[in-house]
Amino acid sequence: MTAPSVRHPGEFRWETRLLAVVTLVLTVFGVANCYGTGTYLATWHEEASQQLVGALFGGVIFLGAAYTDYHIWRRLARPLFYVTLASLAIMAAAELLWPNSRAPSIVGSIVPRLNGARRWIRLGGIMIQVSEIARFTLIVFIALKAVSLGNRIRDFRKGFIPLAAPVIVTAALVAAEPNLSMGVLLWFAGAMVIFTGGARIPHLILMSLSGAACAVIMIQLTAFRSDRLDSMSGSAQECVPTEQVCESLIGYGSGGVTGVGFGEGTQKLGHVPYGYSDFILSVIAEEWGLIGVTFTALCFAMFCWMGFRIAKTAGDPFGTLLAGGLTTMVGVAAFLHAAVVTRMIPATGLTLPFMSAGRVSLVMYLFSAGVIVSIGRRRGRPSRR
Repeated sequence: MTAPSVRHPGEFRWETRLLAVVTLVLTVFGVANCYGTGTYLATWHEEASQQLVGALFGGVIFLGAAYTDYHIWRRLARPLFYVTLASLAIMAAAELLWPNSRAPSIVGSIVPRLNGARRWIRLGGIMIQVSEIARFTLIVFIALKAVSLGNRIRDFRKGFIPLAAPVIVTAALVAAEPNLSMGVLLWFAGAMVIFTGGARIPHLILMSLSGAACAVIMIQLTAFRSDRLDSMSGSAQECVPTEQVCESLIGYGSGGVTGVGFGEGTQKLGHVPYGYSDFILSVIAEEWGLIGVTFTALCFAMFCWMGFRIAKTAGDPFGTLLAGGLTTMVGVAAFLHAAVVTRMIPATGLTLPFMSAGRVSLVMYLFSAGVIVSIGRRRGRPSRR
């Protein structure tokens, strides 16, 4: 019997290199636009320098992850996920126990309430947004469990439930912070890993319907979410000028084909809140025009294409599931951000991967991209035991 042929690693190099180049381009373009968008803020020079430091530190993390054998995350999957889950549970408990009142000083010092939510844990002088870390730890944990279950994943009780439960619990804890948009993102990415692992379609449909029902209930029970949904019921012509999404549309449409010029946009001057993070694509559309938006969309499309190609040709099932889940996380986040900016869905507060301000988010996205590159670099090579 003829032994199966093994493709040489050199045949895959262009995919990992292209993904790395696209990641670099998105990061540099994002840092430039973050700086140009926030120059009107009094403290922005300090914040912009911190974002640049985050990009440089994230670049080092990217290289470290790219040159580290990704199988190490298989061994660390369980402890990383359980620590993340415990941290999310602490924040959710603090929010549920003290939603609008002042929490005890020890709780407030560890889990501060910022901008109406408890999304951060303070460890010494470091603030950590645990939901950003959960984007990786959940995916690697689900990938590990899916591989260990094998064909049993098609069994509802013995396979599907053990996989769906961690996704449901993690998404629910993040949504309770409250951070519903991140919870939805985790739900999508987890479902993608479960689907790739071989779960039955009816089980996934049931998971999707239950998730949608939970999201609707949370929206109806929360006043600010319900108001955002009600604002979407009218037509685009009925936009209230002071509504942040409508201000985003004004900026999006005023850029034309070539834009008004880098740094020359006016919607960022107090009209669009958080133009350097939650609505950065609107600022890009105004200052860079259709050309800038198309360029950004093509970069994300290229990233997802390379990511899924790497997942398809990974050397083992764990690499396939991990690369597919991490790529889905980037693609869905970019789509949801664009959908908010163009008023397809209510405002969610979800940032644009690699581009929006936020050091923890940027570092975690760069780390995830490095892991995908690591999976791609080891295709065609004999696995180490």
